Amino acid sequence: MAIVETVIGLTLLILIGNILSHFLQRIPVSLIQIALGLLVATLFNVKISLDNEWFMLLFVAPLLYSDAWSFPKKELWELRGPIVGNAILLVFITTLIGGLGIYWMIPAMPLSVAFAIAAILSPTDPVAVASIGQETKLPGNLMNLVAGESLINDASGLVAFKFAIAATVSGTFSLFRATSDFLYMTVVAMLIGLVLGVAINRLQIWLLRVEATTAVISVVTSILTPFLIYLAAESVHASGVIAVVIAAIMQNLQLKDATISDGEFYLVNRTTWNVFSYLMNGFIFILLGIELPVAINIHRDASHLVPVPVLFVYAFMTWLLIFGIRVLWSYLNQVWERRRVETTELSFKHAIMAGLTGVRGAVTMAGVLSVPLTIQSGAEFPARSMMLFIAAMVIVLSLLAAIIFLPIMAKMTAPKKKIGQPRLDVAKYMSEPRAHIYVLQSAVSELENELKASNATIVYEALMRYYIKIRHLQMHTLQAEKLQKILRTELRFRNIALNAERQSLVMLRQKGQISLLVFDSENRRLDRIEDDLAQSVRERSRYQGKFNLEHLLRNMGRAIRIWLSHSDSDQLRAEYALASIEMAKAGLNAMVAYETSHQGKVSRTDLTAIKHLKVLFHSRLSSQTSPVKPMSQKTTAALRQEIGLNGFTAERQALEHLTSAGFIDAKIGGTIRQSINLDEASFLAQLGE
Repeated sequence: MAIVETVIGLTLLILIGNILSHFLQRIPVSLIQIALGLLVATLFNVKISLDNEWFMLLFVAPLLYSDAWSFPKKELWELRGPIVGNAILLVFITTLIGGLGIYWMIPAMPLSVAFAIAAILSPTDPVAVASIGQETKLPGNLMNLVAGESLINDASGLVAFKFAIAATVSGTFSLFRATSDFLYMTVVAMLIGLVLGVAINRLQIWLLRVEATTAVISVVTSILTPFLIYLAAESVHASGVIAVVIAAIMQNLQLKDATISDGEFYLVNRTTWNVFSYLMNGFIFILLGIELPVAINIHRDASHLVPVPVLFVYAFMTWLLIFGIRVLWSYLNQVWERRRVETTELSFKHAIMAGLTGVRGAVTMAGVLSVPLTIQSGAEFPARSMMLFIAAMVIVLSLLAAIIFLPIMAKMTAPKKKIGQPRLDVAKYMSEPRAHIYVLQSAVSELENELKASNATIVYEALMRYYIKIRHLQMHTLQAEKLQKILRTELRFRNIALNAERQSLVMLRQKGQISLLVFDSENRRLDRIEDDLAQSVRERSRYQGKFNLEHLLRNMGRAIRIWLSHSDSDQLRAEYALASIEMAKAGLNAMVAYETSHQGKVSRTDLTAIKHLKVLFHSRLSSQTSPVKPMSQKTTAALRQEIGLNGFTAERQALEHLTSAGFIDAKIGGTIRQSINLDEASFLAQLGE
């Protein structure tokens, strides 16, 4: 039961961290998760005992498998040389020089432990820096380099780390033994990963061909694969990490080239792995925060307690050393590249940016938390808590350095626009949100042309879905001034419609067609709508995060009144339906009357607001007054599918127009096309339920 409660608690903290990251967008979610773990450990004295034998299996294996399975081959192929250099040579240089430097700075730490710290700090984590890179518009080749090297340096860094830990546990180190073991672990692991990766992939393809599997079974098999391969490699004393990476790469190559692979299988696998990887990363960073108090309070070597301020100095000097090695390596790479290509520009600023992108993360923490508690003799692992503290602080420092200095460096290195310089290919700079809104509006126009009395209910349903998507994009992408204009216009016409709806309620009550309960309830609902609309126009800082107790009490009061009411429930529902119909009619008539009386004097923004409201009221009327009446033998479901697919077809045609005309580039087109495909897949899945 304790394990279940722990998993639920950690998952809840991950969700809280994700919510906080929405409001603290400049801070990586990993840093927020560390802070949450530290907070619960400090306030509630939470401690989690970790079983080091399964930690690498549970966390590292699936994370590396996910990264390797989804890495972008085409973009990274051009950087294969720097990627291999960073992922292998830089890792061992960092392990050697960094280990010696740490041993020199911290005399109380054994040399093998110093090498272990340097080795586990070698792998980079692109997840945290990716969000910063998108915010600060880092160069694409730099981001691709970080993503590519992190795929391989996780394996090489963990292998070096494992040897250093083994030397500490056994108390002996032989260069010949280490070299031979390294070759055995690497070669055998590559063979196991190659064979098992291909075998599992071929089995999945065969099962697809004979229709003996489903998308759910495929996902379960995919999740199980890294664990099986890791255990298989470790059972023969090979590197489970290398085996998992090789298997994932092979499956990646084969799956994307296999014509028999179903799009549903790929989509479900990718989505599931995104969720699974996010949870695994979150667990690791929250565990890091929970372990920090332990690392601070237990720092004993053979003779004395290491003061906390000294520990912070050790951590900072370690990060500075690792950072300096990466910066120097990046600059020497530029010098080497210039010997091959004379036009290569030498830039120390670029080298510093490359150093800042070397953020440490999940793999580093997973490796440190897997360090055994005791060595072969039964004594405590030397300086384990100090090792944990230094690694944790280096992760935090690397994140903070990237947050603070990467935006500054990106602005310093951004090319300056020359005065009077003509802007070339302006069309390709059309923003993604604007292009997406155009695509959705094109679908709206197509559906409006298909509107008939026989399909009105379904068409209005589809139109409302598109209007909601358009408004969502506008709320998140439009500039404040333009958005406020749209919202104020909508508020003005919504108030006109609300007044008409209130008048219709008064008429119904005067005629005795609705009870006082329904009259009061619907009036309060209109009041809430009016308040919400007015609130949306105000500045975001005035209402964001405000808890509206009044609305909550109103909802509770209404629920209690209905529950205590002695009225017949069927009659009550009929009164609510009548009120809804009459209010919709009143709102619709108000919009038509305004449009008629101001004919020729209505602006485009006004027309858009009126149009949206008319669709809203038509939709309410259609759903309440008349069922769908297909003119042909088509069923309601078939008609709904046909209209929905027509909308998606119109979206794709509009997107093709933007792409072929040069208004957007291939990257933006691919992103919007993927969104259309996902919406279509969700739409079809809901039809089948």
